[in-house]
Amino acid sequence: MGGPDAVYRALVDERRRIVLSVLRRHHTVPLPDLAESVAESEFDEDVAAISGESIRDVYMSLYHTHVPLLEAADLVRYEQADDVVAWTGATEDRLSAARDRVDALLDD
Repeated sequence: MGGPDAVYRALVDERRRIVLSVLRRHHTVPLPDLAESVAESEFDEDVAAISGESIRDVYMSLYHTHVPLLEAADLVRYEQADDVVAWTGATEDRLSAARDRVDALLDD
């Protein structure tokens, strides 16, 4: 399990925050569907209006970069055999702990 710095590193990127937002609502999402949801959010368009190439690029970045980083921070679980990304039992706790540490900085 990654420490607090792994969680902060994961939250730096907007694409990863979108992934977490989608997973918070749906808990388990096939990676192709997740790529479509991320693309819709980033392009502010319905998936039908986004090129297949753009969606493929989002998928590839999720597969190669973003999901592995989120998994290393113990924020998601990726099942390669099913190509599914899931919110873990620890996700909410790890995000809440990160928020509490930031709040503590503001309270000092």
